[in-house]
Amino acid sequence: MLRTLEDFLVKFSIKNKNIIIAFSGGPDSVALAYLMSNLSAKYNLHLILCYFNHGWRKEALNEEIFTENFAKNINAEFYIGRAPKNCKKNEETARNLRYDFLKKSAEKFNTDVVLLAHNKNDNVETLVYRLIKGTALSGLTSIPPHRDIYYRPLLNVSKEDILEFIKEKKLKYMVDSSNDDTVHFRNLIRKEIFPLFSKINPNYLNNISFLIENAVLSRKIIDFAIQDKLKTVMAGDKINREKYLALETEYRYEILNCFLFDKLKNRDRKTILKLDNFIFKKTNSKTSINSDCFLAVNGGYVYLTEKKQVFDNASVAINNEGEYYFKNIKFSIKKIKNPNTFPQSTDKKCFLNIDFPLELRCRRNGDLFSPLGLKGKMKLKDYFINEKIPQFKKDELIMLAHGNDICWILGNRLSENCKVRASECYLAEYEEIN
Repeated sequence: MLRTLEDFLVKFSIKNKNIIIAFSGGPDSVALAYLMSNLSAKYNLHLILCYFNHGWRKEALNEEIFTENFAKNINAEFYIGRAPKNCKKNEETARNLRYDFLKKSAEKFNTDVVLLAHNKNDNVETLVYRLIKGTALSGLTSIPPHRDIYYRPLLNVSKEDILEFIKEKKLKYMVDSSNDDTVHFRNLIRKEIFPLFSKINPNYLNNISFLIENAVLSRKIIDFAIQDKLKTVMAGDKINREKYLALETEYRYEILNCFLFDKLKNRDRKTILKLDNFIFKKTNSKTSINSDCFLAVNGGYVYLTEKKQVFDNASVAINNEGEYYFKNIKFSIKKIKNPNTFPQSTDKKCFLNIDFPLELRCRRNGDLFSPLGLKGKMKLKDYFINEKIPQFKKDELIMLAHGNDICWILGNRLSENCKVRASECYLAEYEEIN
């Protein structure tokens, strides 16, 4: 095992730096930390054992004491993180909290290497889980040995070999009681499905590992084959929609799969083809692909955009008649008498009965609106919901406002409170500029 780990360090040129080890106190991370302590001097590595205590299990306190003492015994630095008391207690939350802690730890200790103790059994378990849930060829590659700041040097070492090593070195370790709970699907695979595999073929672990290796090679060949196509359709971080749709379905599938690599949780064929159909049918729309972002089609391009609602506090004060510039528009307002032809609210000009001061801005919390033709006020967000205005368009609309009262949603609708009631009024108009 020491040779396996050393070969890994050489392959990825890991030397002369701080190294974080994601340490749980279980047999895998104990073996990894012990082995690294034997190589740290040779490769000039400063080891930091990072332990995250969710505080959800009764043995968590003993586990914390054990991990800190283990770090001292191998002359490694110890760093601990804890879960907030009010967080959800489920697998996904636990994983997100743990990885967020590791990322922040890497920043704190100024390193780009975090070692994870995933082993061969974990790799096969992940593949089987993906097969059951539904996956594409890329899913058959299972867990990568390296991605971003995360490295997995024990990925080709079986759990059996790790336990044998632990026994040989007389190392102590902690047992996570939650690993026996088959309510969690991965535990169910490990505890009940794998024993059935073993009955069919005792060598199932190695055979499935060979499949993973072959899938990795096949994936590399596919990635190499589509590089020229990617160069053709990519425009920075966007896809040229016209060029994309001109490709054969198979190329489009692989390009989209590659484009959404770390964004789409389930990149199975059905999901990718559904998104491909969305790109084919839509020219100005968005569709949700995860909790954080949309896949958008607009202006001839396909791109990713954040879903989180962010209010733009930028504004331009309008205290008198004149011309004003805001974002991508030139706006003008002037007093006139006896307007004879009234434009539609959706036009780029309108007549208003208003008082200064005004401002040009985007929407904000607490905005109120009285749509032309209706009585009473409503929350602006309720108007958007009633009109079925997409989330991304809400953030792009520009308002002419008087405090929290919206006078005119440019290019959309005028306020009932601002409609002309006398011979003298204001003409407001705008034009888009580059």
